[in-house]
Amino acid sequence: MNNKEAKELLDKYFAGECTPEERLLVERAYNLQDNQYTQFISEEKYEEIKAQVWGNLDLGSSEVKKSYRLWPHISVAAAAIATIVFGVYFFNAARHDDSGLLTEFGARSQDVAPGKNGATITLANGKVIQLSDAKTGVVVGGMHLKYDDGSQVPVSSLTESKGGVQNLTASTARGQTYQFTLPDGTKVWLNADSKISFPTQFNGRVRKILLTGEGYFEVRKDKEHPFIVESRGQEVEVLGTHFNLAAYLDESLTKTTLLEGKVKILNRLKDSLQETILNPGQQMLLSKSESHLILNPDLEEITAWKDGYFKFSESLESIMAKVARWYNVEIIYQDNFNGKLKFLGKISRTKNLSAILDIIESAGNVHFKIEGRRVTVMK
Repeated sequence: MNNKEAKELLDKYFAGECTPEERLLVERAYNLQDNQYTQFISEEKYEEIKAQVWGNLDLGSSEVKKSYRLWPHISVAAAAIATIVFGVYFFNAARHDDSGLLTEFGARSQDVAPGKNGATITLANGKVIQLSDAKTGVVVGGMHLKYDDGSQVPVSSLTESKGGVQNLTASTARGQTYQFTLPDGTKVWLNADSKISFPTQFNGRVRKILLTGEGYFEVRKDKEHPFIVESRGQEVEVLGTHFNLAAYLDESLTKTTLLEGKVKILNRLKDSLQETILNPGQQMLLSKSESHLILNPDLEEITAWKDGYFKFSESLESIMAKVARWYNVEIIYQDNFNGKLKFLGKISRTKNLSAILDIIESAGNVHFKIEGRRVTVMK
């Protein structure tokens, strides 16, 4: 059985279209793996494991029928084999104690705590409101601010700046995340080192905001007033939808990923205006010179930050860029990896920095040194 045939078989399995024999075959393949690969691994190791899984998919085996009793809970088997073949191999959190310091591989002398809730709102007159890190989000309603638990933000009103409607800027620093409910009911989760600018009321034909950094949007439906997010090099227009937009100024790509609904993306490339329609499960990558449509991105990986964890299937450099923002650290490369070292894994963002660095060390040819808020990366 080749890779294409195996993938088609697994697609049928998850769609519930397998024959009894085919279903047992898939479940047997996972059973033979003995669940031995539940760890953070390098891409090279992943390919080796995947080849083993394909090899276990033997339609001609006389042992298929005998394996049925080994997996009475089919949903468990389905999730497990999906992890092995298509997914990311997860770091086993049991290797770490509650403080996040490594116990199996040896604790580091220095460590950095993870990021936390926190943000500011800047009024039009320049006054900065520091939001509580004991809260998770804030609601902008009319001329007043409330936390999402109903308690008041300690500011009398948003009219302290002269005039009626004014523009606000909500910002997270490195090592912070926060949720904002805009005046129209739209919800925005901001990742670390991000900001949005928006009015205290949406009065025009469109509801337009500006984004720098990364945000996850659940847009309130209003067919008469399209919602527009302007970011680096593009505008995303929606009526009501869920999408993730990453537009960090220090990264080469702007990434727009649609989870639900439909969006229209407008951008200007090579002096011409381009329009792209995204459907659910699609992503558009935009650089200074070109755009590229991705049909089946890993949605869990893209939105993992919003749900409190990292999920990686990328280069070391890309991983460390995310780590730097969440832990508010500086990354120094003593050696050049040229994007060749890649990892796959999943770990909670509540872990201390050493928990992530040590498990990456155990999976690949890389080492780290923590000095205050500086991390040196070396071979």
